[in-house]
Amino acid sequence: MVNEDFLTMFHRLTSVGWSEENGVNRLALNEYDIQARKNLEDEMRAVKADIKQDDAGLIFGTLGSGNDNTAIGSHMDSVPNGGRFDGFYGVMSGMQLLKDLGSTLKNRKITAIDFTNEEGARFQPSLLGSGMSTGVFTKEFAYSRKDSDGITFEEALEKSGYMGEEQNRVKNQDITRYLELHIEQGPVLELENYQVGIPKGIVTMVVDNVSFTGESNQAGPTPMKVRKDALVAASRFTVAVRDMAKSSGKELTMTVGKINNFPNAYNVIPGKVTMNLDTRSPDKKTAEEYSKMAKEISEKIASEEGVPVDFKNQWTTETTIFDEDMRKEIIKSCKSLNLKYKELYSWPGHDAQYMNRVVPTAMIFIPSHNGRSHTREEYSSDQDLINGYSVLKRTVESL
Repeated sequence: MVNEDFLTMFHRLTSVGWSEENGVNRLALNEYDIQARKNLEDEMRAVKADIKQDDAGLIFGTLGSGNDNTAIGSHMDSVPNGGRFDGFYGVMSGMQLLKDLGSTLKNRKITAIDFTNEEGARFQPSLLGSGMSTGVFTKEFAYSRKDSDGITFEEALEKSGYMGEEQNRVKNQDITRYLELHIEQGPVLELENYQVGIPKGIVTMVVDNVSFTGESNQAGPTPMKVRKDALVAASRFTVAVRDMAKSSGKELTMTVGKINNFPNAYNVIPGKVTMNLDTRSPDKKTAEEYSKMAKEISEKIASEEGVPVDFKNQWTTETTIFDEDMRKEIIKSCKSLNLKYKELYSWPGHDAQYMNRVVPTAMIFIPSHNGRSHTREEYSSDQDLINGYSVLKRTVESL
């Protein structure tokens, strides 16, 4: 009955902002995100949870009393044309724990959390809400972030009705530990036939901005030998860093995922191309080393193509290592439930990496079918959803 209740709630609430054609477009604090938040608070009120919001828009629903407070959460905002499972699974699991354990709590509390703007799809950087709530970002920095329409994070919060109080921030509450249940967003668990993943931590991410500046000109009369084509340089760079990462022999990924081509017209030689390079590794030194090597490659290509390059670091994260004692409890839970588990690193970022700075933190993964995520094809089976929730529940009970 509990499993059926959880699945019913999950599939009902994840339908907000979803369509078969376009996936989920529940960007932070847009109309769909606000509706999902209202639905979550309705669920919290139904179990008589104490509901709070902080000044970063985080929603907290708490049951129980005492000084031991286990928080469980994730985010409900999505990327454009995203999937139904990313983030939402963790929020629904926290909500279900309030339902399942709320009436049995003695001298302890459980708090379910919905973090704001985890994806960074509307307001950059990602993890903006958890970063502000844990003190990583100042209020001035977070509130000044603008979306593509020039709307600031502060303005969106005020309009949404989720501008809460600073006193309710994570760092000001009595949270003892934090757990986040999430889809893997990669293919490893499914390919290797594991039912549960237990992240050791979250890899370092180095994000660089790369701009090649050439000369725009008419595509027809400009001879090939005198062109200064920024897109050619950018294309060579994209392939070069891909090949370098593939041949490195290290735990490493390098991705050019965002490109702006100016003037982006079929009959004009590209005059400027800007792109982001995303470099990740569990070892921070490796990530930084390969980012530096990418800079050298960009300069070599720029010289050969006659198009100057500007290579700047946007931000770098530290490798996050999760709490060992909590990970051991998760392993015990998997064994008691006869679920096959694998210890691994999380390659995407999560709110857990900032929560880890203020309280002991751990994560639990379930398989992503075909490793797909941030797309409408994102999928995890009902059985996998239940497996992950069962591990979470058993772990919270044991903690």
